[in-house]
Amino acid sequence: MNESDIPVKILFLAADPSDERRLRLLQELRDIRERLHLSKERDRFILESRESVRVGDITQAIFDVDPQIVHFSGHGTSTGELYFENLIGKSQLVKADALAALFERLAEKIDCVVLNACYSEIPAQAIAQHIRFVIGMNQDIGDKAAIAFSVGFYKALAANYSIEEAYHFGCVEIQLHGIPEHLKPVIYVNPSPKPRVKKIIPNPFVPQNGRVEQPEQFFGRQREIQRVFEVLNSGSSVALIGKDGIGKSSLLWEICRVAENHLQQERQAVFFDLNDIGDEKDFYIALCDKVGIAESKGYKLTRSLRQRDKKVLLALDNVGKLTWKGFTRQVRDQLRGLAEGGDAPLRLILAANEPLEDLFNDSHNDGKTSPLAGICQEENIQPWEDAIMRDFIAARLKNTSVSFTEEEIIQLVQESKGHPRKLMQLCYRTYRKYAEGE
Repeated sequence: MNESDIPVKILFLAADPSDERRLRLLQELRDIRERLHLSKERDRFILESRESVRVGDITQAIFDVDPQIVHFSGHGTSTGELYFENLIGKSQLVKADALAALFERLAEKIDCVVLNACYSEIPAQAIAQHIRFVIGMNQDIGDKAAIAFSVGFYKALAANYSIEEAYHFGCVEIQLHGIPEHLKPVIYVNPSPKPRVKKIIPNPFVPQNGRVEQPEQFFGRQREIQRVFEVLNSGSSVALIGKDGIGKSSLLWEICRVAENHLQQERQAVFFDLNDIGDEKDFYIALCDKVGIAESKGYKLTRSLRQRDKKVLLALDNVGKLTWKGFTRQVRDQLRGLAEGGDAPLRLILAANEPLEDLFNDSHNDGKTSPLAGICQEENIQPWEDAIMRDFIAARLKNTSVSFTEEEIIQLVQESKGHPRKLMQLCYRTYRKYAEGE
């Protein structure tokens, strides 16, 4: 695979015939999936799995997924065969030369084969005649060691290490778990096939949707952050108001991240997205859980928060959810009561798509103002200026070999109209054209 943003596809094949000793293959799959999901490059890897694989399933799975890495987990024999399943789930052996013949036909598509099975060194050697990297086991290997190797291997691969380096990390992972089997995995490298899986240069214009959570990816809202903390330190709460996709969620997240260094009065920063909350009851459960107090509402909640040594900075994203069925004005009234006063147990930062008076217009029926609007100073989040958009593009391209043309930059600025999410999506597509050599 060329150094581009083309995803790395991994095909996990598991076979555990009913007439053989049972293995923890699904645990291995779960652990691999979890490690890839937790990595910074999680968007660069696609893991597809096939369980209870029969002989006839092997080629179909490869044709369907078109993987760069094929990972087999199961049983092997001391004479070099691998166990797959027959039509009734019993053992069916496949010889090393048959596997070698299969991968010979796939040599230009597949870069690495992992045979996580006992005595799989023999088929690994045979397959390595045609595939750049092949990993096997030179002896019988236990479940814990096999799983540890897989976790270490894919954890390193997702951290942009080469396949050979990832192999060594897999062996080290076995050692770290105190299992004396780290010499059992072996790797065969064939220098003649052209390698496709190299160090990944991911598309820098991510995430395309959702909030930016990585500090190094946050950009362009320093003036807003400064103003927000000026308001918070004056004793008021804040509402971030702006259109969908303008960057409110990312800004809210970043404010929580840096709050410790900017607040004059120490507060515990607590963030949660109201889109994850079902109803009013769920809201109180989540609030108490995140703050670390016993589940409560009303007076008990107020008392618990006032008795805490550390006050709270509560950041609520998508606050418009409070207008949905299942929520009453009581939630907003209590939040106001908790956030009023210089020594209030709560200080609020809210993110909404429209001004709070318009959002919570049920208050108008009683001739009242919205309780939250009464205590929150609104900060309108504006689209980025042209200069900021240009700086953003330059910053994201800094560590790549790609440079956008002036004509492309002008078009990106004009089409995005200063909306960060739209600009991110447009830049992603532009970068992808370069990566794919179009």
